[in-house]
Amino acid sequence: MRIVDLLKKESISLNAAPKSKAEAIDMLVDLQVKGGNITDKEEYKKGILAREEHGSTAVGEGIAIPHAKNKGVKAPSLAAMTVPDGVDYEALDDEPSNLLFMIAAPEGGGDVHLDVLSRLMTILMDEDFRAKLLAAKDKDDFLKIIDDMETEKYPDEPQEKADSGADGRIKVLAVTACPTGIAHT
Repeated sequence: MRIVDLLKKESISLNAAPKSKAEAIDMLVDLQVKGGNITDKEEYKKGILAREEHGSTAVGEGIAIPHAKNKGVKAPSLAAMTVPDGVDYEALDDEPSNLLFMIAAPEGGGDVHLDVLSRLMTILMDEDFRAKLLAAKDKDDFLKIIDDMETEKYPDEPQEKADSGADGRIKVLAVTACPTGIAHT
């Protein structure tokens, strides 16, 4: 699952200026709601706050990735916010966070939130990539920077553009099923 598939323009805020961790969470939750995959804003926010009670999701290097998996979410999604001046998000390195991604996962959605968290952490380890995100001139640029990094980091991963034929449709190579419901290779 690609980051750019989960992140909509409506769910991105560039050059935000939250004054506190609580305000940053409120802003990110609102961005998630604008993205259309939150069915119960208060339930989702409760999940975010419950996770934060176990320890801050700010990992250092200016990165915070709050996340929740609960019944207030109908489909996996992301919200993103850049905060040029940073916000105190109680990071492990005591530095302000200036790049925030909020993950929403549905209650019965398996471990999609862990997959997204892992992918985000992998690409966000690159300091130049983080700098490019912070310097993004608009939301399209922000999404393109992420798309370019994912393409570079995961070159063998199928992409809709690469798999589409001349008529723009996606080619399906095979569809299989296991009639007994037992997973196997």
